[in-house]
Amino acid sequence: MGLRRLGRHHLGDADRDDHHLGVRRQPVRRLALGHRRRRLGAGGLMAIRPLVRRSSIADVYIALVAGLGAILLVFASLEAHPEAVDPVMFLLVMALAGIAQRNPVTLFRASAISVAFAVKIAAYVLFGTGVALWATIVVVAVNAYTPKPKPARKILFNFGQLTIATYVASTIYRAIGGEVPPGAIVPTMLAVAVSACGYFLVNSTLTATVISLTSTNGFISTWRQNFSWMPLNYLATAVNGAALALAYQTLGAVGALVFVLPLGIAWYSFKLYMIKSSELRERNRELVMMNESLQRTTSRLEESHVSLVGALLGSLAAKDRGTRGHSAATMFHALAVARALGLGPDEMAAVQLGALFHDIGKIGVPDHILKKPASLTEEEWTEMKTHPIIGANLLGEVPNLELIRPIVLAHHEHYDGSGYPLGLKGTQIPLAAQIIACADAYEAMISTRPYRAAMNREDALNELNRVRGSQLNPVVVDAFMEHLRTQPPEPHVEAEHDRAYERAVEAVRLASS
Repeated sequence: MGLRRLGRHHLGDADRDDHHLGVRRQPVRRLALGHRRRRLGAGGLMAIRPLVRRSSIADVYIALVAGLGAILLVFASLEAHPEAVDPVMFLLVMALAGIAQRNPVTLFRASAISVAFAVKIAAYVLFGTGVALWATIVVVAVNAYTPKPKPARKILFNFGQLTIATYVASTIYRAIGGEVPPGAIVPTMLAVAVSACGYFLVNSTLTATVISLTSTNGFISTWRQNFSWMPLNYLATAVNGAALALAYQTLGAVGALVFVLPLGIAWYSFKLYMIKSSELRERNRELVMMNESLQRTTSRLEESHVSLVGALLGSLAAKDRGTRGHSAATMFHALAVARALGLGPDEMAAVQLGALFHDIGKIGVPDHILKKPASLTEEEWTEMKTHPIIGANLLGEVPNLELIRPIVLAHHEHYDGSGYPLGLKGTQIPLAAQIIACADAYEAMISTRPYRAAMNREDALNELNRVRGSQLNPVVVDAFMEHLRTQPPEPHVEAEHDRAYERAVEAVRLASS
Protein backbone atom coordinates (compact mmCIF):
# COMPACT_ATOMS: atom_id res chain seq x y z
CA MET A 1 0.00 0.00 0.00
CA GLY A 2 2.89 2.33 -0.67
CA LEU A 3 2.48 5.76 -2.13
CA ARG A 4 3.95 6.47 -5.50
CA ARG A 5 5.22 10.01 -5.81
CA LEU A 6 5.51 11.67 -9.19
CA GLY A 7 8.42 14.09 -9.42
CA ARG A 8 9.63 15.00 -5.94
CA HIS A 9 6.76 14.34 -3.49
CA HIS A 10 4.31 16.00 -5.87
CA LEU A 11 0.93 14.67 -4.76
CA GLY A 12 -2.47 16.15 -4.28
CA ASP A 13 -3.55 19.34 -5.98
CA ALA A 14 -5.30 18.55 -9.24
CA ASP A 15 -4.72 22.14 -10.29
CA ARG A 16 -1.02 21.23 -10.31
CA ASP A 17 -1.20 18.24 -12.59
CA ASP A 18 1.63 16.14 -11.15
CA HIS A 19 0.73 16.72 -7.49
CA HIS A 20 -1.19 13.47 -7.17
CA LEU A 21 -1.64 10.62 -4.77
CA GLY A 22 -0.37 7.28 -6.10
CA VAL A 23 -0.93 3.66 -5.10
CA ARG A 24 0.71 0.29 -5.71
CA ARG A 25 -1.53 -2.71 -6.37
CA GLN A 26 -2.12 -5.09 -3.48
CA PRO A 27 -0.56 -8.24 -5.07
CA VAL A 28 2.62 -6.31 -5.82
CA ARG A 29 2.80 -5.07 -2.23
CA ARG A 30 2.36 -8.56 -0.79
CA LEU A 31 4.94 -9.97 -3.16
CA ALA A 32 7.43 -7.23 -2.30
CA LEU A 33 6.81 -7.59 1.42
CA GLY A 34 7.18 -11.36 1.23
CA HIS A 35 10.41 -10.96 -0.70
CA ARG A 36 11.76 -8.57 1.93
CA ARG A 37 10.68 -10.94 4.70
CA ARG A 38 12.70 -13.75 3.17
CA ARG A 39 15.76 -11.56 2.65
CA LEU A 40 15.74 -9.41 5.77
CA GLY A 41 14.45 -11.72 8.49
CA ALA A 42 13.17 -10.41 11.83
CA GLY A 43 15.42 -7.34 11.91
CA GLY A 44 14.32 -6.29 8.43
CA LEU A 45 10.66 -6.74 9.31
CA MET A 46 11.06 -4.44 12.30
CA ALA A 47 12.27 -1.74 9.90
CA ILE A 48 9.38 -2.37 7.49
CA ARG A 49 6.55 -2.43 10.03
CA PRO A 50 6.59 1.34 10.73
CA LEU A 51 6.22 1.97 6.99
CA VAL A 52 3.27 -0.43 6.83
CA ARG A 53 1.63 1.30 9.80
CA ARG A 54 2.16 4.71 8.18
CA SER A 55 0.59 3.42 4.98
CA SER A 56 -2.42 2.17 6.94
CA ILE A 57 -2.78 5.56 8.61
CA ALA A 58 -2.60 7.15 5.16
CA ASP A 59 -5.47 4.91 3.99
CA VAL A 60 -7.64 6.11 6.86
CA TYR A 61 -6.61 9.72 6.21
CA ILE A 62 -7.50 9.49 2.51
CA ALA A 63 -10.87 7.96 3.35
CA LEU A 64 -11.62 10.76 5.81
CA VAL A 65 -10.63 13.47 3.31
CA ALA A 66 -12.72 11.91 0.53
CA GLY A 67 -15.67 11.39 2.88
CA LEU A 68 -15.60 14.98 4.11
CA GLY A 69 -15.37 16.20 0.53
CA ALA A 70 -18.46 14.18 -0.42
CA ILE A 71 -20.43 15.55 2.56
CA LEU A 72 -19.52 19.14 1.66
CA LEU A 73 -20.47 18.53 -1.98
CA VAL A 74 -23.91 17.25 -1.00
CA PHE A 75 -24.43 20.06 1.50
CA ALA A 76 -23.41 22.78 -0.98
CA SER A 77 -25.56 21.27 -3.73
CA LEU A 78 -28.61 21.29 -1.48
CA GLU A 79 -28.00 24.95 -0.65
CA ALA A 80 -27.54 25.96 -4.30
CA HIS A 81 -30.13 27.96 -6.22
CA PRO A 82 -30.14 26.61 -9.79
CA GLU A 83 -32.75 29.15 -10.87
CA ALA A 84 -30.21 31.94 -10.24
CA VAL A 85 -27.58 30.38 -12.48
CA ASP A 86 -27.26 31.47 -16.10
CA PRO A 87 -27.21 28.20 -18.08
CA VAL A 88 -24.89 29.62 -20.73
CA MET A 89 -22.39 30.86 -18.15
CA PHE A 90 -22.73 27.60 -16.20
CA LEU A 91 -21.76 25.61 -19.30
CA LEU A 92 -18.97 28.08 -20.04
CA VAL A 93 -17.56 27.70 -16.51
CA MET A 94 -17.65 23.90 -16.74
CA ALA A 95 -16.04 23.94 -20.19
CA LEU A 96 -13.32 26.36 -19.08
CA ALA A 97 -12.59 24.23 -16.00
CA GLY A 98 -12.15 21.11 -18.12
CA ILE A 99 -10.10 22.84 -20.82
CA ALA A 100 -7.86 24.57 -18.27
CA GLN A 101 -7.20 21.31 -16.41
CA ARG A 102 -6.57 19.49 -19.69
CA ASN A 103 -3.83 21.97 -20.60
CA PRO A 104 -1.64 22.59 -17.56
CA VAL A 105 1.71 24.37 -17.78
CA THR A 106 4.61 22.22 -16.63
CA LEU A 107 6.67 23.88 -13.89
CA PHE A 108 9.89 22.98 -12.16
CA ARG A 109 10.29 19.76 -10.15
CA ALA A 110 7.95 17.82 -12.48
CA SER A 111 4.85 19.69 -11.25
CA ALA A 112 2.35 21.68 -13.27
CA ILE A 113 -0.25 24.40 -12.83
CA SER A 114 -3.41 25.29 -14.72
CA VAL A 115 -5.82 28.21 -14.71
CA ALA A 116 -8.64 25.93 -13.49
CA PHE A 117 -8.28 27.53 -10.05
CA ALA A 118 -9.23 30.88 -11.62
CA VAL A 119 -12.38 29.30 -13.07
CA LYS A 120 -13.40 27.94 -9.63
CA ILE A 121 -12.87 31.41 -8.15
CA ALA A 122 -15.15 32.89 -10.82
CA ALA A 123 -17.73 30.17 -10.12
CA TYR A 124 -18.14 30.86 -6.40
CA VAL A 125 -17.96 34.63 -6.89
CA LEU A 126 -20.75 34.50 -9.50
CA PHE A 127 -22.96 31.63 -8.36
CA GLY A 128 -21.84 30.45 -4.92
CA THR A 129 -20.26 27.35 -3.48
CA GLY A 130 -22.39 24.72 -5.23
CA VAL A 131 -21.37 25.67 -8.77
CA ALA A 132 -17.73 26.02 -7.69
CA LEU A 133 -17.78 22.47 -6.33
CA TRP A 134 -19.32 21.12 -9.54
CA ALA A 135 -16.52 22.86 -11.44
CA THR A 136 -14.15 21.07 -9.07
CA ILE A 137 -15.78 17.74 -10.02
CA VAL A 138 -15.04 18.53 -13.68
CA VAL A 139 -11.42 19.32 -12.80
CA VAL A 140 -11.04 16.05 -10.87
CA ALA A 141 -12.68 14.06 -13.67
CA VAL A 142 -10.38 15.49 -16.32
CA ASN A 143 -7.33 15.04 -14.11
CA ALA A 144 -8.31 11.40 -13.47
CA TYR A 145 -7.59 10.50 -17.10
CA THR A 146 -4.98 13.04 -18.19
CA PRO A 147 -2.22 12.83 -19.05
CA LYS A 148 -2.83 9.15 -18.17
CA PRO A 149 -5.41 7.23 -16.10
CA LYS A 150 -4.87 7.35 -12.35
CA PRO A 151 -5.72 4.84 -9.61
CA ALA A 152 -9.00 5.20 -7.74
CA ARG A 153 -7.18 5.96 -4.48
CA LYS A 154 -5.48 8.95 -6.03
CA ILE A 155 -8.71 10.19 -7.59
CA LEU A 156 -10.53 9.95 -4.26
CA PHE A 157 -7.89 11.97 -2.46
CA ASN A 158 -7.80 14.65 -5.16
CA PHE A 159 -11.59 14.86 -5.10
CA GLY A 160 -11.67 15.22 -1.32
CA GLN A 161 -8.91 17.75 -0.83
CA LEU A 162 -9.93 19.95 -3.80
CA THR A 163 -13.57 19.93 -2.71
CA ILE A 164 -12.65 20.86 0.87
CA ALA A 165 -10.26 23.61 -0.27
CA THR A 166 -12.85 25.10 -2.65
CA TYR A 167 -15.61 24.95 -0.02
CA VAL A 168 -13.39 26.69 2.56
CA ALA A 169 -12.35 29.38 0.06
CA SER A 170 -15.96 30.09 -0.93
CA THR A 171 -17.03 30.24 2.72
CA ILE A 172 -14.20 32.69 3.55
CA TYR A 173 -15.18 34.84 0.55
CA ARG A 174 -18.74 35.24 1.81
CA ALA A 175 -17.73 35.55 5.47
CA ILE A 176 -15.59 38.65 4.88
CA GLY A 177 -18.21 40.45 2.81
CA GLY A 178 -17.80 39.07 -0.67
CA GLU A 179 -21.08 39.36 -2.58
CA VAL A 180 -22.67 36.69 -4.80
CA PRO A 181 -22.93 37.91 -7.51
CA PRO A 182 -20.08 40.41 -7.08
CA GLY A 183 -20.62 44.06 -6.29
CA ALA A 184 -17.91 46.73 -6.16
CA ILE A 185 -14.55 45.85 -7.68
CA VAL A 186 -12.23 46.62 -4.75
CA PRO A 187 -14.15 44.71 -2.02
CA THR A 188 -14.55 41.78 -4.41
CA MET A 189 -10.84 41.68 -5.20
CA LEU A 190 -9.88 41.86 -1.52
CA ALA A 191 -12.33 39.10 -0.56
CA VAL A 192 -11.07 36.92 -3.41
CA ALA A 193 -7.44 37.46 -2.36
CA VAL A 194 -8.15 36.39 1.23
CA SER A 195 -10.21 33.40 0.10
CA ALA A 196 -7.38 32.33 -2.23
CA CYS A 197 -5.02 32.32 0.75
CA GLY A 198 -7.47 30.04 2.57
CA TYR A 199 -7.65 27.74 -0.45
CA PHE A 200 -3.86 27.54 -0.63
CA LEU A 201 -3.45 26.78 3.08
CA VAL A 202 -6.06 24.00 3.05
CA ASN A 203 -4.83 22.49 -0.20
CA SER A 204 -1.15 22.56 0.74
CA THR A 205 -1.78 21.30 4.29
CA LEU A 206 -3.88 18.33 3.19
CA THR A 207 -1.41 17.38 0.47
CA ALA A 208 1.72 17.83 2.59
CA THR A 209 0.11 15.67 5.26
CA VAL A 210 -0.50 12.74 2.93
CA ILE A 211 3.05 13.03 1.57
CA SER A 212 4.54 13.01 5.05
CA LEU A 213 2.43 9.95 5.93
CA THR A 214 3.77 8.04 2.94
CA SER A 215 7.43 9.04 3.03
CA THR A 216 10.28 9.59 5.45
CA ASN A 217 9.98 13.38 5.21
CA GLY A 218 8.33 15.37 7.97
CA PHE A 219 5.36 17.65 7.38
CA ILE A 220 7.27 20.95 7.64
CA SER A 221 10.09 19.94 5.30
CA THR A 222 7.55 18.53 2.82
CA TRP A 223 5.49 21.73 2.85
CA ARG A 224 8.55 23.93 2.49
CA GLN A 225 9.94 21.90 -0.39
CA ASN A 226 6.74 21.61 -2.42
CA PHE A 227 4.57 24.62 -1.56
CA SER A 228 6.60 27.48 -0.10
CA TRP A 229 7.17 29.03 -3.52
CA MET A 230 3.47 29.02 -4.62
CA PRO A 231 1.46 31.65 -2.64
CA LEU A 232 2.04 34.48 -5.13
CA ASN A 233 1.11 32.16 -7.96
CA TYR A 234 -2.21 31.41 -6.27
CA LEU A 235 -2.90 35.11 -5.65
CA ALA A 236 -2.23 36.02 -9.28
CA THR A 237 -4.50 33.23 -10.51
CA ALA A 238 -7.23 34.28 -8.06
CA VAL A 239 -7.15 37.85 -9.39
CA ASN A 240 -7.72 36.47 -12.89
CA GLY A 241 -10.70 34.50 -11.60
CA ALA A 242 -12.19 37.57 -9.96
CA ALA A 243 -11.66 39.57 -13.15
CA LEU A 244 -13.46 36.87 -15.14
CA ALA A 245 -16.45 37.09 -12.77
CA LEU A 246 -16.51 40.90 -12.91
CA ALA A 247 -16.32 40.83 -16.72
CA TYR A 248 -19.39 38.58 -16.81
CA GLN A 249 -21.19 40.73 -14.24
CA THR A 250 -20.59 43.84 -16.34
CA LEU A 251 -20.98 42.55 -19.91
CA GLY A 252 -22.65 39.17 -19.53
CA ALA A 253 -21.51 36.00 -21.25
CA VAL A 254 -19.96 38.06 -24.04
CA GLY A 255 -17.77 39.85 -21.50
CA ALA A 256 -16.70 36.54 -20.03
CA LEU A 257 -15.85 35.18 -23.47
CA VAL A 258 -13.92 38.34 -24.30
CA PHE A 259 -11.98 38.01 -21.03
CA VAL A 260 -11.09 34.40 -21.86
CA LEU A 261 -8.92 35.70 -24.72
CA PRO A 262 -6.38 37.61 -22.55
CA LEU A 263 -6.54 34.74 -20.05
CA GLY A 264 -5.60 32.35 -22.85
CA ILE A 265 -2.87 34.69 -24.05
CA ALA A 266 -1.46 34.84 -20.52
CA TRP A 267 -1.56 31.04 -20.32
CA TYR A 268 0.15 30.70 -23.70
CA SER A 269 2.82 33.28 -22.82
CA PHE A 270 3.55 31.53 -19.55
CA LYS A 271 3.72 28.18 -21.33
CA LEU A 272 6.21 29.59 -23.85
CA TYR A 273 8.25 31.03 -21.00
CA MET A 274 8.35 27.65 -19.25
CA ILE A 275 9.32 25.91 -22.50
CA LYS A 276 12.18 28.34 -23.01
CA SER A 277 13.16 27.99 -19.36
CA SER A 278 13.15 24.22 -19.74
CA GLU A 279 15.35 24.49 -22.83
CA LEU A 280 17.70 26.81 -20.97
CA ARG A 281 17.90 24.42 -18.01
CA GLU A 282 18.66 21.59 -20.41
CA ARG A 283 21.43 23.65 -22.01
CA ASN A 284 22.79 24.43 -18.55
CA ARG A 285 22.76 20.74 -17.67
CA GLU A 286 24.64 19.97 -20.88
CA LEU A 287 27.18 22.68 -20.08
CA VAL A 288 27.62 21.31 -16.55
CA MET A 289 28.16 17.82 -17.95
CA MET A 290 30.64 19.14 -20.52
CA ASN A 291 32.46 21.06 -17.80
CA GLU A 292 32.65 17.98 -15.59
CA SER A 293 33.96 15.94 -18.52
CA LEU A 294 36.52 18.65 -19.25
CA GLN A 295 37.61 18.69 -15.62
CA ARG A 296 38.02 14.91 -15.64
CA THR A 297 40.08 15.10 -18.83
CA THR A 298 42.21 17.90 -17.39
CA SER A 299 42.72 15.92 -14.20
CA ARG A 300 43.82 12.88 -16.19
CA LEU A 301 46.25 15.03 -18.19
CA GLU A 302 47.67 16.47 -14.97
CA GLU A 303 48.07 12.98 -13.56
CA SER A 304 49.81 11.86 -16.73
CA HIS A 305 52.17 14.83 -16.60
CA VAL A 306 53.03 14.23 -12.94
CA SER A 307 53.61 10.55 -13.66
CA LEU A 308 55.81 11.52 -16.58
CA VAL A 309 57.90 13.85 -14.43
CA GLY A 310 58.20 11.13 -11.79
CA ALA A 311 59.38 8.75 -14.50
CA LEU A 312 61.91 11.33 -15.68
CA LEU A 313 63.15 11.66 -12.12
CA GLY A 314 63.68 7.91 -12.02
CA SER A 315 65.39 8.01 -15.40
CA LEU A 316 67.75 10.74 -14.19
CA ALA A 317 68.64 8.67 -11.13
CA ALA A 318 69.39 5.73 -13.42
CA LYS A 319 71.38 7.93 -15.78
CA ASP A 320 73.49 9.52 -13.05
CA ARG A 321 73.67 7.30 -9.98
CA GLY A 322 74.93 10.16 -7.84
CA THR A 323 71.81 12.24 -8.52
CA ARG A 324 69.54 10.30 -6.16
CA GLY A 325 71.83 10.59 -3.17
CA HIS A 326 72.64 14.21 -3.97
CA SER A 327 68.95 15.18 -4.29
CA ALA A 328 68.09 13.32 -1.07
CA ALA A 329 70.83 15.04 0.95
CA THR A 330 70.08 18.44 -0.59
CA MET A 331 66.41 18.06 0.31
CA PHE A 332 67.26 16.95 3.85
CA HIS A 333 69.46 20.00 4.54
CA ALA A 334 67.17 22.45 2.70
CA LEU A 335 64.16 21.42 4.77
CA ALA A 336 66.14 21.85 7.99
CA VAL A 337 67.19 25.37 6.98
CA ALA A 338 63.66 26.27 5.87
CA ARG A 339 62.34 25.11 9.22
CA ALA A 340 64.97 27.15 11.06
CA LEU A 341 64.00 30.26 9.06
CA GLY A 342 60.34 29.83 10.09
CA LEU A 343 58.83 29.06 6.69
CA GLY A 344 55.17 28.02 6.59
CA PRO A 345 53.77 24.66 5.47
CA ASP A 346 53.25 25.71 1.84
CA GLU A 347 56.77 27.15 1.59
CA MET A 348 58.20 24.03 3.23
CA ALA A 349 56.43 21.89 0.63
CA ALA A 350 57.87 24.09 -2.13
CA VAL A 351 61.39 23.66 -0.70
CA GLN A 352 60.93 19.89 -0.51
CA LEU A 353 59.69 19.53 -4.08
CA GLY A 354 62.16 22.11 -5.39
CA ALA A 355 65.07 20.19 -3.86
CA LEU A 356 63.68 16.93 -5.20
CA PHE A 357 63.40 18.24 -8.76
CA HIS A 358 66.17 20.85 -8.84
CA ASP A 359 68.43 18.82 -11.14
CA ILE A 360 65.74 17.17 -13.26
CA GLY A 361 66.84 19.29 -16.22
CA LYS A 362 70.05 17.24 -16.38
CA ILE A 363 67.99 14.60 -18.17
CA GLY A 364 68.56 16.78 -21.25
CA VAL A 365 72.33 17.06 -20.78
CA PRO A 366 74.44 14.49 -22.69
CA ASP A 367 76.16 11.75 -20.67
CA HIS A 368 79.60 12.68 -21.91
CA ILE A 369 79.22 16.08 -20.24
CA LEU A 370 77.66 14.83 -17.00
CA LYS A 371 80.28 12.12 -16.52
CA LYS A 372 83.32 13.84 -18.01
CA PRO A 373 86.35 13.14 -15.74
CA ALA A 374 87.97 16.48 -16.56
CA SER A 375 86.97 20.12 -16.51
CA LEU A 376 84.33 21.14 -19.01
CA THR A 377 85.15 23.21 -22.06
CA GLU A 378 83.43 26.55 -22.49
CA GLU A 379 81.01 25.03 -24.98
CA GLU A 380 80.25 22.11 -22.67
CA TRP A 381 79.79 24.43 -19.71
CA THR A 382 77.33 26.52 -21.74
CA GLU A 383 75.31 23.38 -22.41
CA MET A 384 75.49 22.32 -18.75
CA LYS A 385 74.06 25.70 -17.71
CA THR A 386 70.88 24.97 -19.68
CA HIS A 387 69.70 22.33 -17.21
CA PRO A 388 67.75 24.80 -14.98
CA ILE A 389 65.84 25.97 -18.06
CA ILE A 390 65.17 22.42 -19.22
CA GLY A 391 63.94 21.46 -15.75
CA ALA A 392 61.70 24.52 -15.45
CA ASN A 393 60.18 23.82 -18.86
CA LEU A 394 59.45 20.22 -17.89
CA LEU A 395 57.72 21.27 -14.67
CA GLY A 396 55.86 24.09 -16.40
CA GLU A 397 53.80 21.48 -18.23
CA VAL A 398 52.51 20.03 -14.96
CA PRO A 399 49.84 22.21 -13.24
CA ASN A 400 50.44 20.51 -9.88
CA LEU A 401 54.15 21.35 -10.02
CA GLU A 402 54.20 24.63 -11.89
CA LEU A 403 54.58 26.58 -8.60
CA ILE A 404 58.09 25.17 -8.10
CA ARG A 405 59.15 26.07 -11.62
CA PRO A 406 60.72 29.42 -10.54
CA ILE A 407 62.64 27.58 -7.80
CA VAL A 408 64.14 25.05 -10.20
CA LEU A 409 64.91 27.81 -12.70
CA ALA A 410 66.73 29.96 -10.11
CA HIS A 411 68.64 27.41 -8.01
CA HIS A 412 71.95 28.40 -9.68
CA GLU A 413 71.39 32.16 -9.40
CA HIS A 414 73.87 34.02 -7.15
CA TYR A 415 73.00 36.49 -4.44
CA ASP A 416 75.14 39.16 -6.15
CA GLY A 417 73.66 38.54 -9.61
CA SER A 418 76.61 36.61 -11.08
CA GLY A 419 74.74 33.30 -11.44
CA TYR A 420 72.77 31.73 -14.27
CA PRO A 421 70.57 31.42 -16.29
CA LEU A 422 68.89 34.86 -15.78
CA GLY A 423 71.38 36.77 -13.64
CA LEU A 424 68.89 37.41 -10.83
CA LYS A 425 70.12 38.84 -7.54
CA GLY A 426 69.00 39.47 -3.97
CA THR A 427 65.27 39.31 -3.41
CA GLN A 428 64.69 38.64 -7.10
CA ILE A 429 65.68 35.05 -6.32
CA PRO A 430 62.96 32.99 -4.59
CA LEU A 431 63.93 32.27 -0.98
CA ALA A 432 63.34 28.55 -1.54
CA ALA A 433 65.83 28.65 -4.43
CA GLN A 434 68.41 30.44 -2.23
CA ILE A 435 68.02 27.76 0.46
CA ILE A 436 68.36 24.95 -2.09
CA ALA A 437 71.40 26.67 -3.65
CA CYS A 438 73.22 26.64 -0.31
CA ALA A 439 72.40 22.98 0.41
CA ASP A 440 73.20 22.04 -3.20
CA ALA A 441 76.61 23.77 -3.10
CA TYR A 442 77.57 22.12 0.18
CA GLU A 443 76.53 18.65 -0.97
CA ALA A 444 78.36 19.12 -4.28
CA MET A 445 81.58 20.07 -2.48
CA ILE A 446 81.60 17.09 -0.08
CA SER A 447 80.74 14.60 -2.83
CA THR A 448 83.18 12.86 -5.13
CA ARG A 449 82.81 13.90 -8.75
CA PRO A 450 84.37 12.38 -11.87
CA TYR A 451 86.60 15.45 -12.25
CA ARG A 452 87.65 15.96 -8.59
CA ALA A 453 87.83 14.42 -5.14
CA ALA A 454 85.40 15.29 -2.35
CA MET A 455 86.22 18.11 0.07
CA ASN A 456 86.24 17.49 3.78
CA ARG A 457 83.59 19.07 5.97
CA GLU A 458 85.80 21.87 7.29
CA ASP A 459 86.96 22.97 3.83
CA ALA A 460 83.40 22.97 2.54
CA LEU A 461 82.25 25.14 5.45
CA ASN A 462 85.12 27.53 4.85
CA GLU A 463 84.11 27.79 1.20
CA LEU A 464 80.52 28.58 2.17
CA ASN A 465 81.79 31.35 4.45
CA ARG A 466 83.94 32.68 1.62
CA VAL A 467 80.99 33.07 -0.78
CA ARG A 468 78.65 34.30 1.97
CA GLY A 469 77.08 37.54 0.67
CA SER A 470 78.32 37.06 -2.90
CA GLN A 471 77.17 33.70 -4.24
CA LEU A 472 74.91 32.83 -1.30
CA ASN A 473 72.44 34.71 0.91
CA PRO A 474 74.27 35.40 4.22
CA VAL A 475 71.13 34.74 6.30
CA VAL A 476 70.71 31.35 4.64
CA VAL A 477 74.38 30.50 5.14
CA ASP A 478 74.17 31.35 8.84
CA ALA A 479 71.08 29.16 9.27
CA PHE A 480 72.81 26.36 7.36
CA MET A 481 75.90 26.57 9.59
CA GLU A 482 73.71 26.41 12.68
CA HIS A 483 71.92 23.39 11.26
CA LEU A 484 75.21 21.55 10.61
CA ARG A 485 76.26 21.99 14.22
CA THR A 486 73.45 19.59 15.18
CA GLN A 487 74.37 17.03 12.51
CA PRO A 488 76.92 14.19 12.90
CA PRO A 489 80.22 14.54 11.05
CA GLU A 490 80.49 13.28 7.49
CA PRO A 491 79.79 10.78 6.06
CA HIS A 492 76.06 11.52 6.43
CA VAL A 493 73.54 8.95 7.49
CA GLU A 494 72.52 8.01 3.97
CA ALA A 495 69.60 5.84 5.07
CA GLU A 496 67.89 8.86 6.65
CA HIS A 497 68.35 10.91 3.49
CA ASP A 498 67.05 8.06 1.36
CA ARG A 499 63.93 7.74 3.49
CA ALA A 500 63.21 11.44 3.06
CA TYR A 501 63.79 11.11 -0.68
CA GLU A 502 61.44 8.13 -0.93
CA ARG A 503 58.73 10.02 0.98
CA ALA A 504 58.98 12.96 -1.40
CA VAL A 505 58.84 10.75 -4.48
CA GLU A 506 55.83 8.95 -3.04
CA ALA A 507 54.12 12.32 -2.47
CA VAL A 508 54.54 13.09 -6.16
CA ARG A 509 53.13 9.70 -7.11
CA LEU A 510 50.13 10.21 -4.83
CA ALA A 511 49.49 13.56 -6.51
CA SER A 512 49.11 11.71 -9.79
CA SER A 513 46.76 9.03 -8.43
